[in-house]
Amino acid sequence: MRKILSLALIGFVLASCGGSSKKGTEEKQPDPNLITCEGIGKVKLSYTHADLEKEFGADKLADETKDVDGKKLNITKVLQGTPEEVVVTWSEASAPFNKAAKLSVNNDMGPYQLEEGIRVGSTLKDLVKANNFLPVTFTNFYSNVDGFGYIEDFNGGDLTQKYPCLGGVLDIDRTDNLEVRLLDDFKKENPAKSNHKAMNFIYANVVELSISAK
Repeated sequence: MRKILSLALIGFVLASCGGSSKKGTEEKQPDPNLITCEGIGKVKLSYTHADLEKEFGADKLADETKDVDGKKLNITKVLQGTPEEVVVTWSEASAPFNKAAKLSVNNDMGPYQLEEGIRVGSTLKDLVKANNFLPVTFTNFYSNVDGFGYIEDFNGGDLTQKYPCLGGVLDIDRTDNLEVRLLDDFKKENPAKSNHKAMNFIYANVVELSISAK
């Protein structure tokens, strides 16, 4: 009887260990919505337009053109109008589109994020923290007609090393007790950096994240 109980106990322990191992394996499943230098979620930077049609279906794609600095660019919106929308900017001036120049997302309700948790809607301070507290360089909000700050450099921080493809756009959420003198000094900086004294009083958020082909 004692031998039977011992064997039962051993079986229970082995089953428990097996269950824990299986649970651990399940927890390590990759996030399907990660932003990496390979792609954004299921949209890969290497995909052609034909690949997108095969992956998502032609009815889930919207082909458009947009003007950027006076230049017409061809884009495809994958899953247009949903939180999962990803915008593909093509290298080609006309169809067929075989090489993506950039993928971008700009919906703060979307599921996409870096492994570090940075997503559309994150603050500039979150971005600096993920960059190992090294400054982020961006075009000055006050120098651009649209009022946005376009990220230019992560200055050798962790994001530089892990995501050489990463870009983004910042927008001012609010300012708090910002002195006119300090603001005037900040406006002279273009590009600007997140460690400028004025940025202690300017609160900016990420409004777009993108990855670009090398």
